[in-house]
Amino acid sequence: MLSGSPSGRLRLSPDAVLDRAQGALRGGQVWSAVLVLLLSYDVARSTATAGWAPGIDVITIIAISGALLMAVLAVTPLASWAGLGIGLVAGPCVALVGSWPVIHARYPLEALDYHLVGIWATRIASGQAIFDPAFSLFLICWLMWVTGAWLSWCVLRWRKPMLGLIPGAAAFSTNVINVPTDQNGYTLTILFLTLALLLWTNYHGLILNATRAHVKLTGDAKWDFWEAGVLVMAAVIVLPIILPVMSTVDRTTAVQTGIFSSWAEFQQRLSHPGVFNSGLGGTGVTGFSADVKLNGPLQRTRDTVFTYTKVGDYVGSPYFRGLDVTLAQGSEWRYASSGGIRQTVAKGATPPYAEDYQKLAVAGFDVKMDRAPSGFSDILFFPSQLYRVDRLSLATEVPLPVTEPVGQLTTLDRLSSLQPSSSAGRYNVTVEYSTATVQDLQAAGTNYPDWVAPYSSLTTAYVPEAVLQRIKTLAQDVVAAAHATTPYDEAAAIESYLRGPDFTYTLQPPSTPAGTDPIDFFLFTSRKGYCEYFATAMGDMLRLLGIPTRLVNGFGPGTFDATINSYVVRGEDAHTWVESYFPGFGWIGFEPTKDNVYDPIPRGSVGNPCLRDNGCDLSGTGGVGGVGGSTPSAGGRGNLGDPAGQAPTGGIQVRHLDPAVVSRIAAAAAALFLLALGLGLRYLRPRTVTGVWKRMLNLSRLAGAERRPGETPLELGRRLQRIFPEAAEPVGALTRGFVVAAYAPPDQASDSRVSVMEAWTSLRPHLLRRVLGRLRPGRA
Repeated sequence: MLSGSPSGRLRLSPDAVLDRAQGALRGGQVWSAVLVLLLSYDVARSTATAGWAPGIDVITIIAISGALLMAVLAVTPLASWAGLGIGLVAGPCVALVGSWPVIHARYPLEALDYHLVGIWATRIASGQAIFDPAFSLFLICWLMWVTGAWLSWCVLRWRKPMLGLIPGAAAFSTNVINVPTDQNGYTLTILFLTLALLLWTNYHGLILNATRAHVKLTGDAKWDFWEAGVLVMAAVIVLPIILPVMSTVDRTTAVQTGIFSSWAEFQQRLSHPGVFNSGLGGTGVTGFSADVKLNGPLQRTRDTVFTYTKVGDYVGSPYFRGLDVTLAQGSEWRYASSGGIRQTVAKGATPPYAEDYQKLAVAGFDVKMDRAPSGFSDILFFPSQLYRVDRLSLATEVPLPVTEPVGQLTTLDRLSSLQPSSSAGRYNVTVEYSTATVQDLQAAGTNYPDWVAPYSSLTTAYVPEAVLQRIKTLAQDVVAAAHATTPYDEAAAIESYLRGPDFTYTLQPPSTPAGTDPIDFFLFTSRKGYCEYFATAMGDMLRLLGIPTRLVNGFGPGTFDATINSYVVRGEDAHTWVESYFPGFGWIGFEPTKDNVYDPIPRGSVGNPCLRDNGCDLSGTGGVGGVGGSTPSAGGRGNLGDPAGQAPTGGIQVRHLDPAVVSRIAAAAAALFLLALGLGLRYLRPRTVTGVWKRMLNLSRLAGAERRPGETPLELGRRLQRIFPEAAEPVGALTRGFVVAAYAPPDQASDSRVSVMEAWTSLRPHLLRRVLGRLRPGRA
């Protein structure tokens, strides 16, 4: 807040007033420009950290360049439309220059000329550009140019910072919501810089208005304003410390019944938009989907989906299944979302399976779902086959055109949480996994039950007959070359073929030509793709050989994080793999994707598995209903603390400081500093004459001139004038004013307040310099 005195009007001509106001404003523009550059830099770095497209680091220099160019134009005597026109034309040009290396690497035969406009117009119209990372980089570069340029123009030319912050705020919010990893530091600095910019520009705007209105500002006017600003800034910085704890710790899963459960579910719907218990809706940032699509490039997302710890030994790397994908139709594999069999499974109960299998071991997983996939927020993810879970749940088997046992499940294709209705929060799940050896699976034979028949063939409703025949011929050639004689050997041969040197893993496969089947193009022409391509190819080849097969959409093992002693599964771990049915042993997984992350799934048992056939069920060891956990063992995408992927088991364990903890400590320190600064400013600006006299005495004492016993105010004033000669005039004025206020009649005493306050405003900096001088090292 600014205070003014109408009685102290400035006797200046209108032109002189305007020149003085503009001079003050130009002085403030320097710091405004600095804040604009810092904000543009931080928004760009936040976006680059999110990793939306390859080559994205170039956006930092683009954002700063836009801010610098428009800052120069803003202070240049140029018409507003001309400056904005220059920025508007420069934006796409700079974005093209910044993204051209990536565009040229992806399309080396396309020249940078006018033909390029028509080519990209066609790609945009057809929708192909939406999935192109090069085009994404171009758009992001353009957005970052607009972020810096628009902010600079609005602040320095129009003096409307709130309007200028809109593009940057939109970009930063998108980063934090979708890719919150490593954004804590940017959140803190952007909040701080934004508030500083708003305070600074508002302050100088008020000075301009006061000068134009011929109002003389009191000496403490700017201190009144900055005191409020500092305290508000401290409060804003405290918010990121408190809110993450309040908003990210999901307590709704502990609420089970009644009106509280309904309210919790409503909150979940607000926090996790999507259709509950249906699986309908698009994929979110996690990359999980009900379909196995082969339609363009993918982008990795680093957002955390869930974390987990193991209970007991688990052979190999746990693949967390979400949906069994069994329906091959319309050139892609899909989860059959309608119809089917649904069985309610009580908390801690085993689903009513129609078949039992040999050589099963039991393991437990303590899962904490942080952010369920959009549209699939009810799914409980777990490895292998469900044994029991500590929630009331719904087991679903997709519809099959055969007669099935009444009241039993031949397979479990989806597990949904019923109470609560969202998978968010913590749940403990016990699973059964196969320890069958290669010899066991080779001897399993082909005596398939009737219910697996739909898993053993493909129809022309999926791909044309000619394509089916080509794929079948390829599969026959592959197994013949490997001399495979059993279904397991045939599956292993095809898995090895797809993991061989002829195929390349990439998130940016070549576009399938129009009129060509995607899997036909992948197998016989491009041989480049991601996990969906490899799993689809293996599923097609096995079914055409008569081997019961399905695909599974879920998540890979994730990465071990030593700071939390748990595995972290992120959006980039979304994965599709293959399972084939073997009589007596059930569904066995295969891994056809070779991406230097996923290895072939091991067979048999190693370590000390908990064998179900021996009566082991993990009771009392932290399984379902327990609270324990185990240090993660082998498997997963690697170990942040151990390159070999093993958690430390002895000796000295190196603990890395969590960046989130560091950022919160820094935020707390900044908030405390600002709070102390605000309190200090308030102390130095008392509102009464008595308060001024007390502050003067205290600062004088700290400066080395303590009041002597029995010394009158006037005697003290004369002595302070000798000790502090540079402040002799304000000391004398303050002392005389205090004597009048303290001892004169009330009508005269009230008139002295203004002179005391003005004297204190002049005296205060002198005393502070004296106090700070005494605090310097080596000074008495």
